[in-house]
Amino acid sequence: MLSSSRAEFALRDPSALSALLSYDWRARHFLTDAELLGEAGHKPAVQGDAASLIRPMQRQGFIKPLHGVRPHGGRMRLWHLRDVLKIQIVSDLRSISDLSVNACLRHLASEGPDLVETALDGWQDHAGAPGEGCAAAQMRLEGLPKLPKDDALAELVTCSIARFVHRNRFDTVERPAFLA
Repeated sequence: MLSSSRAEFALRDPSALSALLSYDWRARHFLTDAELLGEAGHKPAVQGDAASLIRPMQRQGFIKPLHGVRPHGGRMRLWHLRDVLKIQIVSDLRSISDLSVNACLRHLASEGPDLVETALDGWQDHAGAPGEGCAAAQMRLEGLPKLPKDDALAELVTCSIARFVHRNRFDTVERPAFLA
């Protein structure tokens, strides 16, 4: 994303934020609520019910929104791409386990915070790479009688990120030079 001082300016200046929002969210690496949830003609970025995950994940401190100033006053909620990826991971874990959001967060935390953070650090490696292995891994994990742990959980987290990147076609978007 942008450097912190430039990002703070862009979020506080309505015209700068408006200019940034004219770019594709895959280029700017943060999303509006509409882009995240698939409202106002946007295709949802997260597969699954992201709307029901946001509030509990926020309460637990797992994600934190950014806030930008609207041109006509007020604030708008924005989501850093890393937080959107975390929402996707929890959504995928919920889909294979039928656990509550809080139980999924506890399970991810029990394996150590480095598991998710390490996988998030390498999200860009999945752009343009083939993703056939992730579908097979997801099916294998869905058939497990218990929650995945250790290597199986790491594989789920990595595959969740990879499928998000493939589904949203990050390889088709060029970042403008000033966003690099």
